[in-house]
Amino acid sequence: MIQKVEMYQAVCDGCGKTLKNKCGDTLHTYLPHPLAQIAVNREWLIVNHCLYCPDCVEWDKETESFKPKKKKQ
Repeated sequence: MIQKVEMYQAVCDGCGKTLKNKCGDTLHTYLPHPLAQIAVNREWLIVNHCLYCPDCVEWDKETESFKPKKKKQ
């Protein structure tokens, strides 16, 4: 039998990059919460309820916290 299954993937709110597994394939899970923890363990950050890959955040010296990088136009 072939059945439709709903899955979750982590997508960077800054650039749209997806979280990959060790083989380079997009990582999918059935529940969103374990995926968020996996992303954080792989140096992705949650900033203001948004998920960012390491390339899309920077340290702000003034606020002493991470913030999303400004998009280049």
